[in-house]
Amino acid sequence: MTKTRPLVSSAEHARLAALYQVSHALGASLNLDETLRIVMDSAIRLTRAERGFLMLFDPTGALVFRVARDAHGEPLEERQFEISRTVVNQVAQTGTPVVTTDARNDPRFAKHDSIITFALRSILAVPLKARGQITGVLYVDNKARNALFGQEDLDLLGAFAGQAAVAIENARLYTQTDQALAARLAELQTMQTIDRELNTALETAQVAGVMLGWALRRAQAEGGWVGVMEDGPEPQLRVVAGSGPAVSDQFALGALVSPYHPRLQMAFTTGSSQKFGPGTAPLGLAGRAAPAAVVAPLLREGRPLAVIVVERQRRPFDQAAADFLMRLADHAAIALENARLYAALKQANDTKSEFVRTVSHELKIPMTSIKGYTDLLKMVGPLNEQQEQFIGTIRNNVERMSLLVSDLADISRMESGRLKIDLRALDLRAVLPEALNQSQLRSAMAAKQQSLALELPPDLPLVLADEARLGQIITNLISNAYKYSPPGAPVTVAAQAEGGLVRLSVIDHGYGIAPADQAKLFTQFFRSEEPNIREQTGWGLGLHITKRLVELQGGQINVQSAPGQGSTFAFTVPIAPSALTPGD
Repeated sequence: MTKTRPLVSSAEHARLAALYQVSHALGASLNLDETLRIVMDSAIRLTRAERGFLMLFDPTGALVFRVARDAHGEPLEERQFEISRTVVNQVAQTGTPVVTTDARNDPRFAKHDSIITFALRSILAVPLKARGQITGVLYVDNKARNALFGQEDLDLLGAFAGQAAVAIENARLYTQTDQALAARLAELQTMQTIDRELNTALETAQVAGVMLGWALRRAQAEGGWVGVMEDGPEPQLRVVAGSGPAVSDQFALGALVSPYHPRLQMAFTTGSSQKFGPGTAPLGLAGRAAPAAVVAPLLREGRPLAVIVVERQRRPFDQAAADFLMRLADHAAIALENARLYAALKQANDTKSEFVRTVSHELKIPMTSIKGYTDLLKMVGPLNEQQEQFIGTIRNNVERMSLLVSDLADISRMESGRLKIDLRALDLRAVLPEALNQSQLRSAMAAKQQSLALELPPDLPLVLADEARLGQIITNLISNAYKYSPPGAPVTVAAQAEGGLVRLSVIDHGYGIAPADQAKLFTQFFRSEEPNIREQTGWGLGLHITKRLVELQGGQINVQSAPGQGSTFAFTVPIAPSALTPGD
């Protein structure tokens, strides 16, 4: 019986099994460095080589070492990179694998310096190809033994190299994508930080300073400046922030801006005549050579708001710096527009406050005169009943106007920050009775047969407040309570300590306030449409001023009310530090 010869020898079977194992290992990692190590160690193990080197093309087209290891899996030092670069270059350029059993006697390589100098013998090198492109070279050798590699080794390493090249390319793409995502995430986090800084800046110069600081750091620029467009017959740039030589040497602003106005576009120069971007022109400094510069406009709805320039003398900027500056400009444009709107609003408020202050002052003079002459008329001679009534009406209306002027003046001082609050320790048991005993308040309540009660605990602590303003708060709340209560309805003022605060409450049994009105109760000039409210005189300023005064003294105010069930206005005042005990 004739024996059948095995199709595959046991040695070849073992090598194929090894190829399968290393191929499986290649798919286990997408980390580029880990994949390169696996490829190199596997190539050495499959060919029984002494050493191995893996080279890849970099973005510039140069072939560079990426990993070099020995048969024990140890990395080789650079001084041990004794290889035939002729063989490597030949494989890289032609894509044809090379195998030699004794390079010293191989007519193809025997005369090459590296073969002679390094005494190279067995060499095996194959190209790495992925997607039809040569991406690198896989090189293994043995300096001590001849005839180590044969055709079978070449076929095996060639098959392995095809799989290895794909695995390396996948790992490289994954690593690049992962690095790009990490870089993008880092930039998003940076932009979030920048946005926070920009949005806390309410002045144009502050916004420009924040923007310029980040631009200089991220672009590694030597200097730069921010110019704001100013409207006029011929729009001009006004420098609002600057740093470094770009400002000290004074950019030629007119020459710089003219190419970008009225349609500002990004300019990006390398410091030479080369330029990028539509409509750009070389950028330069007066009196010295043109630097490398990046110019980015800040646009809002297509309208130029400002321009930012960064520059340096010795090194050109790359596209990444220009891209970052453009994204920074997009974010800063919103903050700059907000700063402009804030400045306009502030100016409008200042103008309004100045107007109110002037009018209040001017009105006081004629009102004082009117009040004085009504008093003189009573002194001139006896008046009949009708004349007394007319004079009383005049005086009452002057008093109303005086209160309105006083309220407007208070609002103006609050909005402009000129209202002075003199906080000191006060004893409410002494302050409140004095505030409640005002003759005008008592006579108004007596006319409606209303009583006023004060409920204060004996151990009430001292509070930290402005005495005059605290009295104004109490007076305003009591005035509301008796005006919007029917005749005979009592009003109570109570106080109690709560933690580090004292809560003061003004309680009435009046008409009450509808829920819809409570939401607008503390806004300026609000008055309810309820008939019982409308029949009383008022300007809708008292509660607004009261709330502002409470908050200026570190307290809060609220109301509890229901139609027909009266109202309770309660506000808090901090307890004076000297009155606090440990644990409060």
